[in-house]
Order: sequence, then structure tokens, then C-alpha cells
Amino acid sequence: MMLKSLLPLVLCSSSAMAATSLPDNRHIVVKGEAVVRTAPDRADITLEFETVKAESVQAKQQVDEQVNKLLAGLNNFSIDEKSISAGRIFVEPNMRYDENDNQVKDGFRATRKVKVSLKQLSLLDGFLNFALKVGVNQIEQIQLLSSKASDYEQAALDKAVANAKQQGSSLASAFEAKLGRVYSIQSQEVGSHFGYGSNTNIERIMVTGSRINTVPEGKYLQESITFRASVNVVFDLVLE
Repeated sequence: MMLKSLLPLVLCSSSAMAATSLPDNRHIVVKGEAVVRTAPDRADITLEFETVKAESVQAKQQVDEQVNKLLAGLNNFSIDEKSISAGRIFVEPNMRYDENDNQVKDGFRATRKVKVSLKQLSLLDGFLNFALKVGVNQIEQIQLLSSKASDYEQAALDKAVANAKQQGSSLASAFEAKLGRVYSIQSQEVGSHFGYGSNTNIERIMVTGSRINTVPEGKYLQESITFRASVNVVFDLVLE
């Protein structure tokens, strides 16, 4: 876990405080911020199965067969039933344009989405290869997560509070004053994002056959999850 404290602050006025009341006495407005980074240890993966057949029942049967093959092999990746959610299957006419730009029906399309929570990130590559073999058409999303997210969020918030106190005390001392009581805590924000290099978002991966076409191998793996927290505080100032 790596911590980086950020040090923005404003005396007596702040855009973050513009819509809120401030005390009439001497005061200082401080924004404390902190960042905590950690490596992901689990992943949520959204897959889509799709097939087109001449008859609707044929399309449905093939998607059912592919999904069943996926479910049958999940034990090999330590995935239990509680870690799987499968959406309803949709069957609809498959429309295309003919040479005269008229829409015509060309069989039936069946689609179904399956979401899988993978608790061992080291198995991700193997699982994706397995999904492709059983017939997945799209890997719609790979969301890398931390099983201790709430702990890291709290750690970031604690560090942001400490950062606000440190900023207030340091600047007050520079002006020969002391930090007084807390007048108000205006807002606090806690959030997280994950990134590879410069915060690359995971996009839909289109699959043809057994090849991932649009993303180079390993590109979807992200190196860290960043937890950010900020808090705006108004302190009284006491002259020494």
C-alpha cells in the first residue's frame, strides 16, 4: 500500500465553501486529501454469448449449450454458484440490409449475458481462454477489484483528516496563531478507480473465433487500484 498526501488549502475563503456559512471570527478553511494505492486481488467479468440460426429454437439451444459448458468448467477456477449471475436469454429476429437497402429477416439471434466473480486474479488469463473456447462472443467488461476495498477507503479518509489537521496547524503557526476548534466539516468524498499506466479504462473486447482482436494480450490487466478521499474543514484560529 502506498500513500501520497496532497496539500491544497485556502485561507478564509474557498470555492468549495462558497455555498456554505463561515464563522465571523478568525478562521481557516482547509481541504485535506489523501491517496492510497493497492494491487487488485479479484475480478468481475461480464461475458456475452450470441448466435444466429435459421430457427429461433436452434439459436436458443446453441446459446444454452455454450452457457452450460461455461458453468460446467467453473470449478476449475474456484468459482462457486454464489459468484455467478446469468441474465435471461433474448431471442429476436436477426435483421440485415439487402442490396436495395431494405431490411430483411435473416434467421434469429439469441443472446445471453453471464457475470462471473473471480476471487483468484492469477487465474484470469486461464479463465478468459476457457471462456473463448466454450463460445463467448464478447468479453464486455473486466473490472479489477480489491477484497479489502472498505478498509482502504477508510484508510484514505483517515489520512485525509490527518492531512487537513497538519495543513491547518502548519499554516496557523506560520502566521503566529494556533489552530482552534473545528467549526464545521463541510463535505467528504471517498472514491476509487483502477488504472494501467495512465488510467486506461477497460473497454469491450470483441472476440472472433478464439482471438481477442482489439486489445493486445495482457492490455486489460491493470496494475493498481487508487482510493482517494478528501475532506473540507473550517477551523477557528487562536492568536498566540
